[in-house]
Amino acid sequence: MDCGRNRTRMDRLSVLPDDLILKILSFVGLKDAIQTSVLSSRWRFIWTSVPRLSFSSDDFSTMDNFSDSVTHVLSRRNNQLPLSSFSLCFRGKDDGGVAQTIMNRVFSLNVQQLNVTCLFGDFTSCVFDNYTGFPLSLACYQTHKHILVSIGSGYVYIIPTPTRPFSSLTTLNLYTVTLYDGFLSMCPNLKNLNLNRCNMLGSGVFKLFRICHPGLSNLTFTTRNFTGLVVHVVTPQLKYLTISEPLSKIQISAPELVSLRFKAPCPRMFVTSDFPALEEAHLAIYIINSLAAPRIITLLQKFHNVKVLSLSMDIIELLNSSVELISHQPSPFANLKSLKILPYWGSKSKKVIMSMEVKNYLLNRSPNATLTEVLPE
Repeated sequence: MDCGRNRTRMDRLSVLPDDLILKILSFVGLKDAIQTSVLSSRWRFIWTSVPRLSFSSDDFSTMDNFSDSVTHVLSRRNNQLPLSSFSLCFRGKDDGGVAQTIMNRVFSLNVQQLNVTCLFGDFTSCVFDNYTGFPLSLACYQTHKHILVSIGSGYVYIIPTPTRPFSSLTTLNLYTVTLYDGFLSMCPNLKNLNLNRCNMLGSGVFKLFRICHPGLSNLTFTTRNFTGLVVHVVTPQLKYLTISEPLSKIQISAPELVSLRFKAPCPRMFVTSDFPALEEAHLAIYIINSLAAPRIITLLQKFHNVKVLSLSMDIIELLNSSVELISHQPSPFANLKSLKILPYWGSKSKKVIMSMEVKNYLLNRSPNATLTEVLPE
């Protein structure tokens, strides 16, 4: 009886179209997907067309076993169908160059999204310009639309400027990677860029990070806590900008910016163009002393069209102590719908009452805006 019921269930699955079966198999895990090949003759090769593949060295006893498994799957895969996503995670020690062998095979695929995580804590066999790194062959990235390179454990990789443009690349996520100045110019169709603890080399200056791109739409920038880092953002089509962690100086030219999120100590220099399209601003800024007041007020004066404004308690305290400066400035917030007061940046938790002068400066031209205080978590 049980065998009959199992055959009935399998018959119900077998009548499903291939694209739906492949979608189901892409979520059950590769090992389980391969095991379905024994169910019937129709299922024997279905797994070879799964659109998403994911491998982790954690699932294998040795790197050689890991390499053999990846090679086997890729050699059996139906290359007539596109591979939408390929994820690799390397962890541990690799003395035999297994990672490089696997990556060379992977880069030959016409994959739309590539995710690579490297956690080789004591991997030191490859040296490039005095930086230990994973030698990714970026010349093979020409057909990839989305690339995530994640490298951990104090381990830095340098991506050289390519000789040919990555014309298909639209999304690039990099973690603990050092780029040469000029790399972004070779990604003409890049729309989304996430730089997490990255750096840039160029013109002998290590602490200057230039992000210049004519078509970039979304930028997230998180630094490595380097003091003195100077960041220039020149992106005429940028819509969304998120910046975290300390910067010494920042210069922003993004006239189409719609959303700005900034969480960091106040830079010593904060230079921006006007933001005529800005609708949302989230400023969780740590204020060291009152010398930051002119920089913060100058920045706020450029938020003419902001509808949703979030300010940390640090900024409210600074404005409370700078009434003379704001008294000479008209309120810029004529279109404000919501004002949120965020907790202090960091661990500071004292209570500050917003003065009437500050309240008038923020809300005088938008009397119907809601005022909300966000409690610390």
